[in-house]
Amino acid sequence: MTAKPKRLRLQPEERREQILDAARVEFSEHPYSDVSLSDIARRAGVSRSLLNHYFDGKLELLMELMRQYAHEGPEVLRTDLGLPPEEMVAANSDAWLDFVEHNRTAALAYVGDGPMGQPRELQALNEQLREAMVDRIATNHFGGPDVPPATRLALRAYTGLFAVACHDWLVTGEMTREQVSALLSSALLAIVRDVIPALEATSGGT
Repeated sequence: MTAKPKRLRLQPEERREQILDAARVEFSEHPYSDVSLSDIARRAGVSRSLLNHYFDGKLELLMELMRQYAHEGPEVLRTDLGLPPEEMVAANSDAWLDFVEHNRTAALAYVGDGPMGQPRELQALNEQLREAMVDRIATNHFGGPDVPPATRLALRAYTGLFAVACHDWLVTGEMTREQVSALLSSALLAIVRDVIPALEATSGGT
């Protein structure tokens, strides 16, 4: 008989990340309700008991992935591309949609369509993500995150448009990824070029 391959002996943090990577794949390929801890353990190549040693359950796994999503997501929006605005916006929109697609369940939780809806513990992470995204967009288009209040409000509203578009892409299927990318790119350019100047004019530049 062929001996079973021995499991690699990893450091605790490496093993934890291995389990999280497996959970990320399972959550991106299947609805939350269809994913089991056994599926995640099997994909990670660990026993169910070892998985339970690191995480209490499926919800804790998802919450940790959402913390990573809030931390890593803004970094996807590059501020060093050195491209014309149209090309920069298109490149960042596609990179962001790649990230969302790779982290589907976490993304849906942020727009209120995940298994947790929008509970209190998620609201702080959501706000952290929103503000970090606004900072990076402002840096790309205005040279830094310190912008007038009207500008920040307009960019925050843009993140709301993103949430609705992702819902209609990932949940209802009413939009294609290509349509979402075109909408986000065109809308951001319009906000920067037309909406923000109009808002600042009505608010006296404050």
